[in-house]
Amino acid sequence: MSDFAVMKKALATATEKLHGLEDGGRVIHGGAAFGDVKNDTEIRADRVLGETIRDVILREGNPARVMIEGLGEVRASGKGWWTVDPLDGSLDYKVRTSIWGGLPYTACITVLSDDSESAKFSDIRSAAVADLRAAPKLEMLSACWYPDDGDQMEAGVTSHHEPGGQPLHTSRETKLDLGSQIVIGEMYYPENREMLARMFAGRKGWLRNPGSAAFEMTLVATGQAVAMVCDRQKQHELGMGYLLTKAAGGVAVDFEGRDLGPRKYDFVTQVPVVLAANQAIAEQILELIANSK
Repeated sequence: MSDFAVMKKALATATEKLHGLEDGGRVIHGGAAFGDVKNDTEIRADRVLGETIRDVILREGNPARVMIEGLGEVRASGKGWWTVDPLDGSLDYKVRTSIWGGLPYTACITVLSDDSESAKFSDIRSAAVADLRAAPKLEMLSACWYPDDGDQMEAGVTSHHEPGGQPLHTSRETKLDLGSQIVIGEMYYPENREMLARMFAGRKGWLRNPGSAAFEMTLVATGQAVAMVCDRQKQHELGMGYLLTKAAGGVAVDFEGRDLGPRKYDFVTQVPVVLAANQAIAEQILELIANSK
């Protein structure tokens, strides 16, 4: 099966499993650091979704490695490295409401062609993210890089169902304006909150944080936000965000303005990142970051 087909099947199976899961927010034990929910506690849904997605990948994806946040790594005999965050936005899931759907919580998959320890962001070949609020219906965004097709990533950007359908594009705005555009800022980390406050001091506008980093990154790839800023983004979500943003026409750089492509992809490491609609927006964000120090 193609990467797209495996990702779609894995995420569809997970959303169906979530829909039928009883007592999914029940805490199993403290200190597992699955989703940083109330003093780093593990919730049952995180484990169930992780095991479900892992089993589909092992059965259908022919991987060499599969790494699931909270469940560790499994080695197999195939090729490629599959990484998964089964439930990003765990607190949003835990406190969800029935009538409005609650804040976003997502599952995301990243696939790298290089399964060695030296794999880089530029080795990411496919990625997908599902909005789990839609369970049992699958609502998925995906990107696939086709190096044999003119080195084009854009051709593989899809939403929901089939490659080539509903192509995505980042915002075409080139002048940053918080009063008319949305900027996503990671509010979990105090240092990042304080930096963002300095960056936009005195400016009214749309600085937002829905609570699921994977979901927040899709807002840039779909053109709904012009940028996403985080001083320590986890890479198990960032791999997906990197590919979707780049494939949709955006840029992904660190706080020094360097493209993430050559950087080593390390599933458990956090890195500073600006995902932006285009280079012009990225440069304006980077200038604000530099001036805030």
